Amino acid sequence: MHLQPVVYDLNRLRKIVAELAPDLLCAEITRDAWEKGGLSNVALEISAALAPLVAASDIVLIPVIPSLEQFTDFTPSAGWRRSLARGFDRILRWGQRTANRPEAINGVMFGAFCHTLCWLTEKMWTENDRMTWEAQNKAMAKNIMQAVRRDPGRRALVTLRCQRLHVLLALLRTYSDELEIVDYREL
Repeated sequence: MHLQPVVYDLNRLRKIVAELAPDLLCAEITRDAWEKGGLSNVALEISAALAPLVAASDIVLIPVIPSLEQFTDFTPSAGWRRSLARGFDRILRWGQRTANRPEAINGVMFGAFCHTLCWLTEKMWTENDRMTWEAQNKAMAKNIMQAVRRDPGRRALVTLRCQRLHVLLALLRTYSDELEIVDYREL
């Protein structure tokens, strides 16, 4: 989405993060990829916008994803389930282009839209794929909490793909005694 001619492009993403100036930036990159500088297999948002910002600032990037598997990697390999999952992904991308602003992307309406499409897409996966996705999200929440605990009192910004938002928010809310989650609209 960020490469298309939209208001919410990579420059806008970089500007938002720079203005927020978090102490810690938890991002969907593996520790191994970050330490080795292997940014070719990570999301464009990280390689083209966030990594250069981190390099030019005091922001500390915390890799929180345990593996490179992404939501779309679980798309069935063939058949009607694959066709439906790919259709849901096209609808999601349309919605992202239509929302076109960080405020809208992080809004209630888009959140419900995204959550519904993600839920429908996950129904196309195998049980093993759903378990793998759930385990990956739990590991990410654990890694985020380790970063927060390691640096108490620091402001942490968690950047992630929209498909994870509804899952990770629920997982992180279980730690409400240790952290305060601030919604994008409240910043």
